[in-house]
Amino acid sequence: MGKSKFGFADIMNAKSRAAGIGNVSEYTEIWLSPYDVKPSESNFYSQENIEELADSFLTVGQQQPTVLGRVNGEFKIVSGHRRNLANILNIERGHEEFKKVRYLYKDMTGAMFELSLLIGNAYNRELTAWEKTQQAQRLKEALLRAKDEDGLEITGKLRDIIAELMNESPTNIARMDSINNNATPEIKEEFAKGNIGVTTAYEAAKLPPEEQKAIAEKAAAGENVRAKEIAAKVAEKKAGDSYETPHPESITSLCYSCKRYKDCNVKTGTCEKCDQYINKAEAEKTDEQRYSDEQDKIDRDTKKKLQERADRERMESLPSDGKADHKTHEVKIASSYYEDIISGKKKFELRKNDRGYKVGDSLKMLEFDEGKHTGRTIDADIIYMLEDYTGLEEGYCILGIDVTEYSARRGQVSETDTGGQTSCRDK
Repeated sequence: MGKSKFGFADIMNAKSRAAGIGNVSEYTEIWLSPYDVKPSESNFYSQENIEELADSFLTVGQQQPTVLGRVNGEFKIVSGHRRNLANILNIERGHEEFKKVRYLYKDMTGAMFELSLLIGNAYNRELTAWEKTQQAQRLKEALLRAKDEDGLEITGKLRDIIAELMNESPTNIARMDSINNNATPEIKEEFAKGNIGVTTAYEAAKLPPEEQKAIAEKAAAGENVRAKEIAAKVAEKKAGDSYETPHPESITSLCYSCKRYKDCNVKTGTCEKCDQYINKAEAEKTDEQRYSDEQDKIDRDTKKKLQERADRERMESLPSDGKADHKTHEVKIASSYYEDIISGKKKFELRKNDRGYKVGDSLKMLEFDEGKHTGRTIDADIIYMLEDYTGLEEGYCILGIDVTEYSARRGQVSETDTGGQTSCRDK
């Protein structure tokens, strides 16, 4: 069997447990040596005050067990890195009662373990602005990993999902993403040390690398670096203070789409290439718009993969030439739908799946008007079937149909031609 799948319900359950409003009934109790469990290689959260925590264990005991994920047979810490270090410290102090301590564990995929680690630490500690920024990046990577490795279906904007998991606004997540993508290592280092705040780091990330480095040096020297001053510098650059004369080349003009068009003194109608060209539409996008573009691409890729999977499933389940196992299901339809079905405008049926519908089965559709059968019927083959899909009510399915025969008028029948188009012929 393949590895277990998980969805957003599992992720939100992890969030609920971390916030203290869920249950841990799906976790199993186990007693292990603190040396037998491994810290997460990706844990970037602070590990301070271990000695004080160890002292408290000696006084009142360990009130909350460390939570583990068993990944490929290996016990790894999801929540409780500091607690485990405190237990190890007490063993090294000579307290043998800590050689075996109580844990809670659950089997997990690698991606689910990473998500559980990130979400758990978000609620078990007060995060710094730097840690929140790192967490936003790691959540993004973990969700995309789960999408690729475990089949997690990402619906909606990834930024909004991360915002919900972190209890942050989508705007704040976009700012964090800008820092992660655009800030230089020097700015990130001072941000991590707490020498600059999140707003300062965000504004600095809009500047060229050499100017970011200068700001980081000031912050490292203890100078008060103000976000408003950096924002003003960014605005000046947008106003074009560092304008350079462009040098256009060749035939097809780019000038009309250039951000510098209004104040350019050499614009022409035949410019094909220019060393000062700036695409106006791209340059004026906000960080949120750039982030949204990235998420739109993810959405398009996801939609494409879902369609490809649906197409594969449809091909695998196409009916064979023989129809011995196929059934004909008699169903009722309203007279208002009759003409749309036979004309091909309505090529689907939303039905409660209580009859065991499957691709290759047939429908005999009886027209009813004011509660009475009119005598007209439509015969159709089921050529596609969709169920267990997001937004589709449980127990219902959508059937793709191909009309093969119908009554042209009451008491009369018409058959579809070989091209699948209906025609009205009296019999």
